[in-house]
Amino acid sequence: MVLTACLLLTVVQGLIAQFIQNNPVPCPNITGRLTYFNNAATPLYDAQVQLKTTAGQVLQTIATDYLGQYSFCQLTPGDYIISAVSSLPAGGINAADALIALRHYVGDITLTGLKFKAADINDNGYVNSTDALMILRRYVEQITTFPAGDWVFESNAVNITNASVLVVDFKALCYGDLDGSVTPAGCFPMPTPADAGPDQTVTGTSTTLAANTPVDGTGSWSIVAGTGGSIAEPGNPLSAFSGVAGNTYTLAWTITTICTAFSDTVTIILNTPSFNCGLPFTDTRDGQVYNTVQIGTQCWMRENLNIGTMVVSVNYGGFHSDCSNNGIIEKYCYNNDPAYCAIYGGLYDWDEMMGYTTTPGVQGICPDGWHIPSDAEWCTLTSFLDPTINCATLGYSGTNAGGKMKKAGFDHWLSPNIGATNESGFTALGTGSRYPEGQFYDLSQRTNVWSSSEQSAITGFHVYLGYTAARAGRTYNNKVNGLSVRCVRNN
Repeated sequence: MVLTACLLLTVVQGLIAQFIQNNPVPCPNITGRLTYFNNAATPLYDAQVQLKTTAGQVLQTIATDYLGQYSFCQLTPGDYIISAVSSLPAGGINAADALIALRHYVGDITLTGLKFKAADINDNGYVNSTDALMILRRYVEQITTFPAGDWVFESNAVNITNASVLVVDFKALCYGDLDGSVTPAGCFPMPTPADAGPDQTVTGTSTTLAANTPVDGTGSWSIVAGTGGSIAEPGNPLSAFSGVAGNTYTLAWTITTICTAFSDTVTIILNTPSFNCGLPFTDTRDGQVYNTVQIGTQCWMRENLNIGTMVVSVNYGGFHSDCSNNGIIEKYCYNNDPAYCAIYGGLYDWDEMMGYTTTPGVQGICPDGWHIPSDAEWCTLTSFLDPTINCATLGYSGTNAGGKMKKAGFDHWLSPNIGATNESGFTALGTGSRYPEGQFYDLSQRTNVWSSSEQSAITGFHVYLGYTAARAGRTYNNKVNGLSVRCVRNN
């Protein structure tokens, strides 16, 4: 039998009152939560909690919500009694309860407090074999009630003072339910948990929202923050939203039933079309945010590109690619672990990076407005940082361009990380690479970053930085190597 609300209210020890110093709170004066005396402390929904004078006069009655919560407001300082009533049928009465009462009677166990009162079903101040027999008779439906009634209550004295709030939690038991076997039913139907969808950063003045469709309840959009916004269909989880470019909006998706309402918020950032190097921007393809940095006449991403679906790199010997020209951007993650991509960016075959073209400076897998730097553009960067660079040679050259590009410290580089100052703001990490045979190598020791310039039909140029050198290097490698990608802004 399921009990909806059978209340015995008892103040939880140590949680009698909380004084709010120098900040009077006129409403509420008393708050609390009602739970059934079982292991789960199940909230009691729709219980009628009463506030009385010490003479027994009922002043206020309030129903608990789906969490078992209640409150009484704006009370005059003084003494009060909290109790409860219920007209719902009792539950949880079984043969095990009769045995518990009998074991108390023979001295095998000792019932105290709430359980003693619930066992004294004839309300004579004792728990004996008569109580045990009557519990058993009710269990087999020979009787339909107990002399004491269906619920056992405990009145609780409270005192209200000026500028005080009492936090009073309560528990309940039905007469005869000594093992607390009832799980009270809650409010029904509860609303489907609200999901307002992912935060969005878009360029322009409009977007499509992406909230969940309620299974139970009715959904509604509202604008919590931001001016000039408009929701086309407030009741549609996939409504169009429009606002003012350059503004940020917070929208709430709320799902409501007769029980309560659940709400979730989403942030909508409407970017203006203009771009300022040095500010972060969002790749609208996947929501990835990249920082940017101006170095000389060029605007660079401060992080390696991380776009696409991870493919597993298989090490079976022989030069090969595990990516394919299938219309899906594919990447490797170091050690085939997506967590490395989140930190260091993806590792890409040259052909995959280029979008299976061979034109230097092509956009490839970079976002709109960006492209893959050519060998000449890498030279522009490194020679700006270090005029002694020889861009025509292979291997390390110059003196300190690499140090000016590397992130300082040893969190993403091995010691000694020679010359690392990150003076340029390029913030290169020791990303490691994927060998053409499929294995990974050199994490925290070296970073290799592709250019969009071919050295031959099967090789492409790239720059590299290492933990044992302050110089920057230039070389070429087979196109099926998995190397990092940095994008540079179009003019």
